[in-house]
Amino acid sequence: MQASTGNPHSAGCSRRFAVARLRTGARGFTLLELMVVIVIIGIVLALSPPLFSAGVTSAEQRAVARSVAQTLRFARSEAIAKRTDVGVEFNLEKRTYQLPGGKKGGKWPETMQLELTTTAAETVDSKHAYVRFYSDGGSTGGRVTVKVKEREYRIDIGWLNGRVAIDES
Repeated sequence: MQASTGNPHSAGCSRRFAVARLRTGARGFTLLELMVVIVIIGIVLALSPPLFSAGVTSAEQRAVARSVAQTLRFARSEAIAKRTDVGVEFNLEKRTYQLPGGKKGGKWPETMQLELTTTAAETVDSKHAYVRFYSDGGSTGGRVTVKVKEREYRIDIGWLNGRVAIDES
């Protein structure tokens, strides 16, 4: 009769026993399972550096292209503001580009190729050339191409208005 009257103590005991039985079933991970997970993490970490290094190279390439374009735009602004010709020197041997006097410029890493197309009048030799901006905003024009493997950034310099534009391909 006690079970039919709904004795709270007897129902509570059976519930506690069921909960205790559930807790004893969860024991954690075995040593073998932990070792398998560690091996999988090791394999993933060993394979991931090549994936990340390609991204860094792409970011570096974009940064170099933007820096070259910024230097060219600065040279154009200087030419207009000072009402004089300003040239950006490209030294393919030393892998540098700069304004006269080393005022502004940069260097590109050996993993990148930089190709410069400009007028014959601004080409000193096969390793030295200039892109010149005039006081009216125009320029000698040309193209600077920053390459890494199959990816390249083309920086076009308009001869009429001196506009500098980057195109990724």
